[in-house]
Amino acid sequence: MLTELGYSISDNLVSDLVVLCEGPTDKLVLEEFFQKKGFTEKFSIKVWPLGGDIMDQLDLSVFGISYQVIALIDGDPGSSKIRRRFIEKCNELKLPVHQLRRYALENYLSIRAIGAVMGAQMPPNITELHPNKRVSDQLGFEVKKNGLRIAKEMTLEDIKGTDFEEFLVQVEKMASQGRVSS
Repeated sequence: MLTELGYSISDNLVSDLVVLCEGPTDKLVLEEFFQKKGFTEKFSIKVWPLGGDIMDQLDLSVFGISYQVIALIDGDPGSSKIRRRFIEKCNELKLPVHQLRRYALENYLSIRAIGAVMGAQMPPNITELHPNKRVSDQLGFEVKKNGLRIAKEMTLEDIKGTDFEEFLVQVEKMASQGRVSS
């Protein structure tokens, strides 16, 4: 399946860490925050989107053999069975998984940054995002496709004190440890 998604297992041969995420829009947001944290200058981190609802069908055994791997998944209750199976597979392989406490990665995007990118589309009465509700339901429009642009407008202060910040700390710790000896 990974080959069909355009990946080669050799991609992780030169990586200090492989980060598995749910989809391509998450990948872009993660890479932006890795850059903000200075990871791109210090580490070789590969981010692989897992294809969302097919993530529990992937053969994850190829990842944990000799390389540091961590997975980031969201808390969307609509796919909880799939995420539960994915977490079970990761646990069997001793691959760490960080499940976001909020509905999705978009729920960590700041209202200020969303407004800066989306302009007049932004409802004036929204001052904060509910952490456990789909962002598109709250705003009346989808922000996923603009996730990278919105993330570029954000600062690290915007995610301070969140479990997403905790995830970034874990990524830095794992990447600094580099490859696991085989």
